[in-house]
This record gives sequence, structure tokens and C-alpha cells, in this order.
Amino acid sequence: MKKISWKKLAAVTGTCAMVVGSMPANIVLASDGDVKEITVWHYFEHEAEALEKVAEQYNESQSDVHVTCTYVSREELMNQYTIGAVSGELPDIGMVDSPDMASYISLGVFEDIDDELQEWGELDNFYTGPLSSCRDSEGRLHGLPNNSNCLALLCNMDILNAAGYDEPPTTWDEFYEICKATTNPDDSVYGFSMCAIGNEEGTFQFIPWLYSAGGSVTDLGSAESANALSFLAKLVDEGLMSKEVVNWGQGDALNAFAAGKAAMMESGTWHIGQFDMGDVTLDFNYKYALLPKDKEYASVIGGENFGVCTGTEYKEECVDFLEYMMTAENNADWCEIAGKLPTRSDANELKDFWTEDDRYAVFSEEMNYAVARGPHESWPTISEAIYTAEQSALLGEKTAEDAMAEANNVVAPILEEVPIAEE
Repeated sequence: MKKISWKKLAAVTGTCAMVVGSMPANIVLASDGDVKEITVWHYFEHEAEALEKVAEQYNESQSDVHVTCTYVSREELMNQYTIGAVSGELPDIGMVDSPDMASYISLGVFEDIDDELQEWGELDNFYTGPLSSCRDSEGRLHGLPNNSNCLALLCNMDILNAAGYDEPPTTWDEFYEICKATTNPDDSVYGFSMCAIGNEEGTFQFIPWLYSAGGSVTDLGSAESANALSFLAKLVDEGLMSKEVVNWGQGDALNAFAAGKAAMMESGTWHIGQFDMGDVTLDFNYKYALLPKDKEYASVIGGENFGVCTGTEYKEECVDFLEYMMTAENNADWCEIAGKLPTRSDANELKDFWTEDDRYAVFSEEMNYAVARGPHESWPTISEAIYTAEQSALLGEKTAEDAMAEANNVVAPILEEVPIAEE
């Protein structure tokens, strides 16, 4: 690994409370100097303990390599990748949000490890969508997907029942009808809550509607793509969804739902863990369902990947740890603890955790309809065009048709030069 300024790392993470000399106290060096030290940077918070457990098990399984996991806030970690692509100050292994990986691959942050992973012989067990997010424009792998998640519909069944509905909606028409029936302006209760903020979270929550209507990222100027945005804009125009959604992150949308101010919301897999851990309390009966469909069911894939960083002197050892971390057994154990979905189909089959719980069962089914964001080296630019269009239509600044046409003017030339690789 290239030399890292531990002072800089401490400044980046803001979490190095105890430092010995110029090195973080949690870095352990073997006294004989033969142990190869591998650093893993991640932005997991609630899941950090599970990741450290996997590293500890790996360290105990052999005596040649010691893996140390270090938390770095997501924003600072992404900044460090950009800086490190030039300076060479990178960890041995780094975590990244799945749609961003192609961009960092193009910057030279991650090593090509396709040959090593092909020799492993277990790639066929990974779901195509998550695995594709680790590929470059030529289809070569630079890492492995660690976990998956997707979006589904979460309903306050007390509100729906009071309005005369026993089940969640399955179509856009039913969804619109229930939104109207459950909206109560006197109590500031809306039919639906979602995140439409001007960042990647907004794009993430918009994509299921885009694809359900028959639109796509590759054809934002189509009538179908405009219809998706027009439908959501209508909810705001008619007071069925708060105008504040343009300022809401996914946590804000959840807060509104938990407070009883929305009958339905677009919810992620990770929210279940928040409910079960008591981080968020729902004082009412709730139920998950597939997101309602227009032309077809649709959702979107989220999750994190781990890649081997450019410049490491321990490429082979890093690949070995990734393969260890992503065995079917370890993937199943980790995702059960973290409340996420496995990226391997054989891991999904090892436990009944994702089928016995009706809530996770919905998300497992939703994965059949979930699309990846990209992968594309210019995804940040593509995403910005999408969430900018969404915001302008929801705020009433542009028609859905004009907003999507402008987004298409940005995205189409990018995809003409470098198309999104087909799976």
C-alpha cells in the first residue's frame, strides 16, 4: 500500500480519538514485521460491528495478513478517493455506493481484479444487477458487491382501513385513489411521502416510477418518461403529497410517515432494522407491498461495493479477503445482521430470514423487478440531470415534458459516447 498520512486520515475520519505516535491506535503491526497490513475504509455506521467481525474471523483464520477496518464518513471518503486518485493516498480496500463505482473506476481509484475473480469460480452465484455495478466500461470487475437493497411501498394500515381499504394498492390508479381518500388537509395528513431531494437519494426514489411507466434512463425524452414525472407532479399539485418532498431526504420522508402525517411512503429495506431496533417507532399497524405499477412493476437496486484500490502492494491478499468476505455463508450471516439483502442467490437460500418475515419477503420479491443505476462512469452527471428535472416539475417551474426533455439533452450525448453496458 502507498504510504498514508495518518494525520490526514485522522482529520478525514474525525473519529481517531486515540493515536499512538503518528499512527491510529487500532492499527496493529506484527512484532516480526512479516504480517501484511491491509486497511479497509468504509462508511458503515450501524453495520460496522458486523464488518469488523468478518475481518476478525479472517485474521484468526490465517497468520499472514491482518485486516483493519476504519470508518470514514461517506462524504469524506468520496472526497479522499478523488484526492487519492492523484496523490496515491488510498487504502488497500475501499467501499463505495454501487452507482458511483464506475465513476471511481474511470478515475483510476480501483484495480482491475477480473482475472483473479474469474479464477475464484463463484461469480455465477451473484445476482447480475449488483455484480454489474462493479464493472468498468469493458465489463471487467474491479470489486464485489457486498449487499443489496431496494424500495417498496410502506402503508399505514390504520389510515387505509379507516378510509375503507383493506389492502395496499397494486396499480397507479388504485394508488392515486387511496392517496385522495387518505389525504386530510385539516390534520396535515398526506396520502404519500417520498424523498425528492436534489441529490442521489432523489434519483434513487424516482427511478422506480420512471421504469414502471415504461420509461428509462436511456430514453428520458420519451412520453413514458414524462408520464412518470407528470404523475408525481400531479400528487403535489393536488395536495396529495407535500411540496416539502423536494427538501426531504429518505429519513425525512420516514419521519413524516412515522408521525402519522402520510398514509403511504416509499421505503427501503434498511428501515425494517430501524423499526426492530427501536430507532424509529411506528405506533400503528403497517404493511409492506410492491410499489404500485403502471405498465409494469419496478424498483431500484441500492447497496455498497468493495474494491481493491490502485497502488496497493498486496493485491492478491486483498482479493483473498474480498473472496472470504463474500462467501455464501459470510454474505448470508452479514446481511442478516445488517438487515440487508444478499448479493448472492446461494446466500439467499441459506436462511429463511428473508422469506419467513413478511416484510423482507416483499423486498425479496421486489428484487425481481429492481434495476441498477447505470453502471456508468458519468452517473453523477446523469443522476443530477434526473433529480434536477424531478425538482423543477414538482415545484411547478417546468412541465414534466419540458423537464425531462432538458434532462435528455444532457444525458443522451453522454450515453451516445459511452453507452450503459447491457447485462
